[in-house]
Amino acid sequence: MKKVVSLFSGCGGFDAGFKEQGFDLIYACDIDSTAVDCYARNIDPRVYLRDVTSTEFHRDISTIGSCDIVLGGFPCQGFSKAGPKNVEDKRNALYIEMKNAIAVLRPQIFIAENVDGISQNFKGAYLERIVADFQQIGYRVEYRILDAIAFGLPQHRRRIFFVGIKQSIHQHFSWPEPTHFFKRRNGEFTIADIHPVEQSAHWQQTTLRAGDIQARPLPQQIQTIKDAIQDIRDLDIDIPDHRITHRWPSKYTTIFHTIREGQKLCNVRHASTSVYTWQIPEVFGSVSERERYILETIAKYRRHKKYGNLPNGNPLPVDEIERLSRLHEVQQDLENLLSKEYIKFKSGGYDLKGALFCSGLFKRPLWNEPAPTVLTNFHNPRYFLHPLEDRPFTLRECARLQGFPDTFIFTTSNTSQDLVSGYRLVGNAVPPIVSKAFADAVRQFLYQKEKAMQLLF
Repeated sequence: MKKVVSLFSGCGGFDAGFKEQGFDLIYACDIDSTAVDCYARNIDPRVYLRDVTSTEFHRDISTIGSCDIVLGGFPCQGFSKAGPKNVEDKRNALYIEMKNAIAVLRPQIFIAENVDGISQNFKGAYLERIVADFQQIGYRVEYRILDAIAFGLPQHRRRIFFVGIKQSIHQHFSWPEPTHFFKRRNGEFTIADIHPVEQSAHWQQTTLRAGDIQARPLPQQIQTIKDAIQDIRDLDIDIPDHRITHRWPSKYTTIFHTIREGQKLCNVRHASTSVYTWQIPEVFGSVSERERYILETIAKYRRHKKYGNLPNGNPLPVDEIERLSRLHEVQQDLENLLSKEYIKFKSGGYDLKGALFCSGLFKRPLWNEPAPTVLTNFHNPRYFLHPLEDRPFTLRECARLQGFPDTFIFTTSNTSQDLVSGYRLVGNAVPPIVSKAFADAVRQFLYQKEKAMQLLF
């Protein structure tokens, strides 16, 4: 039985598929006590609360001595597109501890996971550094950006995966093959907008021979939110972790009623998917018809390049607001909107106040489409709403969207703190369905390697 060591293991999503495929999970660790407890209850008791920079962890690795596979989803906060990009963030270098552990354990193969932002931020410098560092300890490294939706997850979840093979091993590693159709979303890079069978091992615009395509099963239709959670819309169903915190301001209820399926609260995107704050006067304050027209004019034209190159929009001069709106003497209207805090004065012009995350808040995804990437903050309706219900997704709904079975229990109490911790564990996890795809690929890789060795002797 092949031995697996798992670092930064979280609740065990990355390990679940390897356990299912019969690998021996001899050691796992994480710095989060909640994650360690969840892993021990659901995956394997051989998990430890460890800081990978500690002497205790280094002693553990030295005691283990060797293994066949190392898994690791090293922390990504310094690379994530959802937060600040800090080149000096100490967590950016935690892969060094993973590298040092691999240098001791000398596995045949290792797999690491991170957010896809690592390939964009800091001009790709960390990506190059990671590959070079692992090469120095005797591993050749490949990486791919994969969207878990192509493996049957009802969620768009793009992550970068690194696969390192001992340089002394000449066996080729075949990356997991996509099984489901999907389309690229607006603004995404790297993955081409073609169906996944044609993307093949390099996940690019690789053209396969007709015989290869015929030999493979036809790709399946993507899974949707409805497919995953339609049977648990009611909160009174006796399903573990099917709960929400109920902790948000009462004014949110009015916002819930206004946001329709496929919409979001967003002033800075002029689109049918945007609901503007001035359309909810009960919460954000009333405006006159004239003021509303001015606000919508600014919203419509603020991102036009002729007014500047700021990535999230530019202030418009008074004369341009008058010309575009065909209104005269708007200065007093602008002063009124300033006092109501709908707009701000900047660089000689006026812009909408509050970018609202640029991409919007109170997002209500489409019921018959895959979910957006499940994040650690899904307990807070300010970020995401259930497509059909006036509430956030429950923890169990998030777990299903991540591909965890209902038998995988995240909480041990009814406290809000425990529930919020559960959302964090789910949002940080590698989906088990992706884990299983890699476990299958690793199992085949090791089998082919051993078969080749037998032929030599």
